[in-house]
Amino acid sequence: MPPMFSSMRLVSLLAVAAALALAGAGCGGGGGAATTSDAAHGASGKHSQAGASGAAGSDHAARRVPVLVAPPNAPARSAQVPVLTYHRVAPLNAVGITDLKVEPSTFVAELAALHAGGYHTIHQWQLFDALYKHRTLPSKPVIISVDDGYIDDVTRILPALQRFHMVATFFVITGRMSEPGFLDANQIRQLDSAGMDVGDHTAHHVDLRQLDATQLQTETAGSRRVLERVLGHPVYFFAYPFGAFDDQVVGAVHAAGFTMAYTTAGGTTETTTSPLTMPRVHVGRAETPSGLLSLLGGA
Repeated sequence: MPPMFSSMRLVSLLAVAAALALAGAGCGGGGGAATTSDAAHGASGKHSQAGASGAAGSDHAARRVPVLVAPPNAPARSAQVPVLTYHRVAPLNAVGITDLKVEPSTFVAELAALHAGGYHTIHQWQLFDALYKHRTLPSKPVIISVDDGYIDDVTRILPALQRFHMVATFFVITGRMSEPGFLDANQIRQLDSAGMDVGDHTAHHVDLRQLDATQLQTETAGSRRVLERVLGHPVYFFAYPFGAFDDQVVGAVHAAGFTMAYTTAGGTTETTTSPLTMPRVHVGRAETPSGLLSLLGGA
């Protein structure tokens, strides 16, 4: 592809991404979820310090994070861990596709239902340890993930999580940190300092399958470097925009240094055989607290 055409193509894709951002298109929904079963009890994980290029804000103390590097020739192992996917927690009149906006009161009720049902939210490192180190997980483990990095993450979602002593993974779009309605660098660090996991969701939220090799590297490895500079520590997990990927995209995500990557395909079984195409469970606006528990196999 000639350089001029490649640049024009990226500009066109970014324009589409910007339009989708204004429309609140997000990543789209996912498929149905398989029935989950209880995992083993207890949790363990050893945290270690690792550096990252660049530096976080002067008032931000970098967290100690686990090193999540999969061993070569890891044995096949799986864990039943539903990964719930949210986008916005906002009223109906907020910007965005209706199904991707969960009413704030409904979100709180869903967290309350998870808590009452005995579910335990876990960190990414706990899932990694269960898969690669055969560590046990708490009963009824679940990961809450939130895509796109809307301002709701700190204004509504974080306070609700803290109310129930829960954790979540926030997948942010690094190229939107200066755009109204999205998290800025300080707010991303706020999530990190509160003990939440922060993962990468590319620089511009475009369909990665449509990019050439240079553009793909910018959206994966380049975006990871930006996020690591913001946080001051490594970032090992990634979510595909729109859940879209192919072999070339997965290869770029692997080359960028990500250990776990999430799609929008439905399912609750996470495995060492496909750590870069992990399924999730979409939670839409119409979902109810009791319906959410049904998706997870009941209380």
